[in-house]
Amino acid sequence: MTVVLDPKTMTDASSVRRLLANAVRLNEDRIAQACRARLYELETPEVSDPVEKRLWQAVAAYEQTLREKHGRKQPAAYTRRKIAAKGAVQTLTDWALEKNVTPGFEALVRSGSAEFTGEYVVVEFSERFSPEAVTAAKKKLSDHGVEFPQAVK
Repeated sequence: MTVVLDPKTMTDASSVRRLLANAVRLNEDRIAQACRARLYELETPEVSDPVEKRLWQAVAAYEQTLREKHGRKQPAAYTRRKIAAKGAVQTLTDWALEKNVTPGFEALVRSGSAEFTGEYVVVEFSERFSPEAVTAAKKKLSDHGVEFPQAVK
């Protein structure tokens, strides 16, 4: 009998990481992506603001790409300091308006996790951001072949 684990129901990050490692080793991309998405949820602090929650998921996603690249935990210290100093909305606005994309944006798009970029969050919650930030975020996403999310009502 084969037991198939569903990452969506798992509550222990280390167990999800083991499943992710096995999925990567076995070239099970669908399971690997589901594991990554679950890790982003598990590693997000409890916050009530949905924009802030999505930002922390983006940070967790970026940190996971760093972990996979370097083989060890590597916090996005600069990003965390910026969020602490400027808040979620201003940090996301700054990322969207920055001329160039960040290494985190590129890494997330490359890994198939574009929905966890800050620019994606800006478009997803467009009513919370300036029209300039939304336009810039859409351009970056479009330039990298990413489809836009539906804005939250």
